[in-house]
Amino acid sequence: MALAPTFSALAVTVNDGSTTDNLIQILNSSPSSQADSAVSLQVANCPSNCTLTAVQTGDNTLALFALRSAWYATDVAPTSGVYTVSAGFEPADVANRNRGGVIGWLSSSASNGIVLQVVPEDGFDLKSFRVSVVDFSADNGNDNESLTHLFNTNGSLATTDFTSAWSEPGTNYSATNFATFQLAFSAPTAADLAGLSNATAHVTAKVFQGTETNGTPIQLSRTIELLTDLPLPSLGNHRIGYYAVWADINFNGSTIGYLDNLAGEGGVGTVANSLPSVSISNPAGGATFTEPVNISIDASATDSDGTVARVDFFNGATLLGTETTNPFSFTWTNVAAGSYSLTARATDNGGGTSTSSPVNITVNSSTGGGPTLNIALAANGVEISWPTAGYVLQMATNLASPTWIDVPGTLLTNRITLTITGGTTFFRLFQQSAPAGPRLTILLSGNSVIVSWPAQVSGYRLQSKSDLNAGTWTDVATSNNQVTEIITGSARFYRLSQ
Repeated sequence: MALAPTFSALAVTVNDGSTTDNLIQILNSSPSSQADSAVSLQVANCPSNCTLTAVQTGDNTLALFALRSAWYATDVAPTSGVYTVSAGFEPADVANRNRGGVIGWLSSSASNGIVLQVVPEDGFDLKSFRVSVVDFSADNGNDNESLTHLFNTNGSLATTDFTSAWSEPGTNYSATNFATFQLAFSAPTAADLAGLSNATAHVTAKVFQGTETNGTPIQLSRTIELLTDLPLPSLGNHRIGYYAVWADINFNGSTIGYLDNLAGEGGVGTVANSLPSVSISNPAGGATFTEPVNISIDASATDSDGTVARVDFFNGATLLGTETTNPFSFTWTNVAAGSYSLTARATDNGGGTSTSSPVNITVNSSTGGGPTLNIALAANGVEISWPTAGYVLQMATNLASPTWIDVPGTLLTNRITLTITGGTTFFRLFQQSAPAGPRLTILLSGNSVIVSWPAQVSGYRLQSKSDLNAGTWTDVATSNNQVTEIITGSARFYRLSQ
């Protein structure tokens, strides 16, 4: 017999196991289960025999409960509460911790769904096929995966008995081959409602492996039949997908298993892409600045049926910059006097775009428009003051040079005394906005440090200095937004500058 995933001829293929392009991941949001680990879905062995591989990496021994994950389809979804979803799963190892299967009745807004999975070997849990509810927003293991909202068909609470929500796999199940995990959701019957008056669906779970000589799929073990009172997920938030979990927090993660052929039948269909929403949260409309100024532009962008792939920032029709990671922020540097109309345009993973309402701001000329510097002699120095904090005092010895040097420690004050060193010195105030832009990552590697920032970000240069009280930053030569420097034992500070 063939041991590949088997499906009804009427099923609609949602994902054929060769790509992750139409899949969105949902996983535990609680830090108590993430620790330093991560779960990903990778495509391997292409193009001849593409396989989706669920992998957990990192150190999860500090986690309090397992990091559960699902990948749901973006372009095909349930259109009603009556449908069947199937997926193939093969454990990477015949071990209690290598679990996976299929998820349905998944609400992307409530972050919960009903799963059918295999525990392929005895251990701290019995070898079994099992139906359960996974709540990805839970902050403890008991609520993360449980039998809450599941009932036997007579209305009694579902249990872990092999006559209720769990089933023995049977002697014919081979954990070294793909099996098909199938969840069917149908309207509760009159008998169902007599047992559980608020039932929202009748849940039927089956597992198949191989086919008879006439092509009929071979069912393993018994059919699990339950009721649920979980609300029917709203249209647009109702999803189906693959499911996998490395169910052991005592050992670091590894390959969980292989997933293939996510399919739907009945009330499933193509989903129209919902456009993202985006707005500018900073600066506020009507805000005024004084030139020259760096303006931090912050945007809030979300997508109800996927992810935000990028946010572009505009002044009128002119593109100022792009951010591809949340938080979506961009710093517009050295803005001259004028009136400006700022907008942000969000693009989602389906290519849909939305543009924010414009935010109008004004940058005033520095001539007579900003705070006045007061300079007075004080013993062997000069005392320089201005009306309010929030400005950086800068100095130069030659007005023909475009370079002004920050006077350290002046952003949070409005007064400073400097020693007279001779020669001519010019001073000005520079309005400083909140810092934004890409984040530096600094990693130890032996006796060196690796300093980097996102490869897709352009227009920045790395600078360093060994004393924060020094006024000058020195450019550091980098390649592909990265540099490796030997640790010398003295302090060293880094920043990005445009």
